Amino acid sequence: MSTVPGDDRFATPTADTSRDAAREGGDARDGAEPALRVVLLDVNGTLTDTSQLAGAFEGVGAPGHLAQTWLTGVLRDGIALTLHGDAQRFADVALAGARSVLHHAGLPAEQLDEAALAVVEAVGELPLHPDVLPGLQALRELGLRLVPLSQGAAGTTDRLLAAGGAGDLVEGALSVADAPGGLWKPAPGTYAWALDQAGVSPQEALLVAVHPWDVDGAARAGLTTAWVDRPGPTGALGPHPGTMTEPDLAVPGVDALADLLR
Repeated sequence: MSTVPGDDRFATPTADTSRDAAREGGDARDGAEPALRVVLLDVNGTLTDTSQLAGAFEGVGAPGHLAQTWLTGVLRDGIALTLHGDAQRFADVALAGARSVLHHAGLPAEQLDEAALAVVEAVGELPLHPDVLPGLQALRELGLRLVPLSQGAAGTTDRLLAAGGAGDLVEGALSVADAPGGLWKPAPGTYAWALDQAGVSPQEALLVAVHPWDVDGAARAGLTTAWVDRPGPTGALGPHPGTMTEPDLAVPGVDALADLLR
């Protein structure tokens, strides 16, 4: 896993790196470099600053710290439904979860629907992390196509990226809702569908995400992966969960990625 600008991102794999060799589409001994063409970008948390959702919760009279509890639950429930073959739209899962969280926060029953809608709509108004715009610009300068791939609606993603100044840098967003069965990431078929929509093979794509489960899913689908682990109070990258497939790259922000791909 490369973490420092200047590392050889495409160094010849050793004999025991069969996953890397398979992703490069060649023999591990031939040192052939994959021709990256497309960067698939996770959206919520990776590009957008979801910490700002605390304000939306406070705006409806609930503690701001519940925003992270809610969003984590939305991803948990959406993935669980996908596992059972009953995938639901992001907005529907988010609304149901918001009603539950806000109820337990003490909001009156007659306010739940309006308050839940307000916090869900706030997801589509989130700002981009400061490192995202320069990072996307640097990736485009490398000649790479940038394709957002979100659990949420494509239209919502397109609007928030345009509002953040990234609309001209990325292609039209892909939503898991449009994949066969509407299966949420990390369903293998959804990554395959996204690659088909982009017109590339797994060996030609890089998945960028802040979520270890997304990185793991993409790696299992044969893509190269980059884990965005924005530093906490220590200013250092944290350890990637040991139960998940290790990312090929780990960066403290999207703006650090292009240097590892030069």
